[in-house]
Amino acid sequence: MRKFGWRTVQIENRASKALFPMAWGFLPLAFSWIMWFTGVSSEFIPWFGATSMLLMLIGGLAGVSSRVGTLNASKVGVGLVSICFGAMVWALVTQGTVSVLFGLLYSSVSIYLLVKALDFIFKDAGYVFEMDWDVKEKLPVDALSGWDVKTTRFSQTCMAIKRFNGNQFVQLYGTVDGDSAFLRFDLFGCQSPEEFKNLNFGIEWPEFNLEDSSQEE
Repeated sequence: MRKFGWRTVQIENRASKALFPMAWGFLPLAFSWIMWFTGVSSEFIPWFGATSMLLMLIGGLAGVSSRVGTLNASKVGVGLVSICFGAMVWALVTQGTVSVLFGLLYSSVSIYLLVKALDFIFKDAGYVFEMDWDVKEKLPVDALSGWDVKTTRFSQTCMAIKRFNGNQFVQLYGTVDGDSAFLRFDLFGCQSPEEFKNLNFGIEWPEFNLEDSSQEE
């Protein structure tokens, strides 16, 4: 890739930003379990449970924002959606629609799913590359084999994606830094250099070299 103009991009690790609100989110849920077991101040359990879910949601969003397109991974999507429904579950508890025990069990499971999702994000090897790009240049669709092309125009959202499984995919998207524009290649769900080498990306790398294409014209 590097010989065709792609450069390695260092991704900022935002684990601390995600773990701080999540650490506080564990406390209200722990208090809820204690109040349920002891029967002391049980009327406050739904409020503590909802507070826990909201803090977990803040932490989850901070973790997801560390990489573009992380929600395309099924594990991440399930973890975040389960936390969102957790707040709704506690609203149902206050109305008496579902039991307090169900709310506690659901919240505990949803937190487990979120922790697994964030662990999956932050343990990713972070294979991200970029190259200089002209925003007026269209994505060379003919150079992409087996890709789902969303748009050929420059966009800071996903332009094209190729899945290997539900939690492993590669995507192309644009990014802007000042007056410079770049096209990024972002591989998610890859854990080792050996795995990276064995993946078939289905890309004709020379077709992305703008200098060569301009010389031909």
